Amino acid sequence: MYLKALEIQGFKSFPDKTVLNFGEDITAIVGPNGSGKSNISDAIRWVMGEQSSKSLRGVKMEDVIFGGTETRNQMGFAQVTLVLDNTEHIFPSMEENEVAVTRRYYRSGESEYYINKQSVRLRDVNELFMDTGMGREGYSIIGQGKIDEILSVKSGERREIFEEAAGISKYRHRKEESERKLERTQENLVRINDKIAELELQEKEGALVSRERINAQLFAAGKELRDTLLAIPDRITDVVMAEDNRAIVHNTIYDAIADALQKLADFQTRIDQ
Repeated sequence: MYLKALEIQGFKSFPDKTVLNFGEDITAIVGPNGSGKSNISDAIRWVMGEQSSKSLRGVKMEDVIFGGTETRNQMGFAQVTLVLDNTEHIFPSMEENEVAVTRRYYRSGESEYYINKQSVRLRDVNELFMDTGMGREGYSIIGQGKIDEILSVKSGERREIFEEAAGISKYRHRKEESERKLERTQENLVRINDKIAELELQEKEGALVSRERINAQLFAAGKELRDTLLAIPDRITDVVMAEDNRAIVHNTIYDAIADALQKLADFQTRIDQ
């Protein structure tokens, strides 16, 4: 595998679109200090998914965008395209003989990633470069002091480089991602169980309140029925004292009893409900 071309626009010291074509032989970039040589390697590291602005010799990610000069306005975005030869199909998921990876970043903080001009996620870019020696954890870019850093880091961090070289880093990442998903699923199950317990408690409390409300309604209905029955003798006495009329007395008694029977029926219906 070798780099075929690198297209840079708006990235650090490259405001204009600049295309660097690489051959199969060794390519050396020579220039004085401050001419932007390191910006080329930063561009390659950045397009492969680097997320640390410190690794790109900046404070924040916005620093990768051309900031302008006295005679030139700043750019609104930075874009880098890395063109790789794939004739030997080092990328098993890609059938094309040429793979172009593009990353674009705006000052608003939005990022875009493309593989052969197809919009993809950062995760897709990372998986593309896994086990190829490239990518954020790869060993394809060895900067100044990198060897000393590798030798001085902890064994766990050094292990990532050897896993990348052995071609197993992709499986380790998938395992870690699966473990994170299982952990999130477990947390979701705990929250669901808490919600179920809360709903069951609310249901019990609601049933208790409903039962108390029903008992209060039945008590009021029973009291009303009792008052109606107790009032029958008084209604009969009032009619007799007003006028000695047997028909009126009979009708009054009939109405009072009918009213009482109707309320008794209503009370029985409430009990049945």
